[in-house]
Amino acid sequence: MTDKTLDEAITEKLNLIAPTLKAIQAGGEQSYLGDLQTLLRKNLASLLALFERDPGLDAATADLYAAAAAIVKDATAASQPYVRKRRLLKEAQMRFEERIALARPREQRSPASWRRNELFFAA
Repeated sequence: MTDKTLDEAITEKLNLIAPTLKAIQAGGEQSYLGDLQTLLRKNLASLLALFERDPGLDAATADLYAAAAAIVKDATAASQPYVRKRRLLKEAQMRFEERIALARPREQRSPASWRRNELFFAA
């Protein structure tokens, strides 16, 4: 896989989850969390399969989901402090994007089924 193709795949996947993350930051409801979970599992699991196993990238993915889940859970319960959780989500998104940018491409494609089961273990 060429660098350009890998960069395009990364950009495409990040662009797919960005609107959902913005909606959650704006105070989205439970349906947005479901959308985010679906997007992360379908798109990111396939994207992560392009890279060497990186526990930091896996942790950043789980943190991104956990931060989004905290906002949605608190939005439905009218819990505080919302501003702090929103900041944590933005920081988790930045860490995730940094980890993707630094990840090493996998030389051989291999199944990443283990990631589908473990991505949201901590969330």
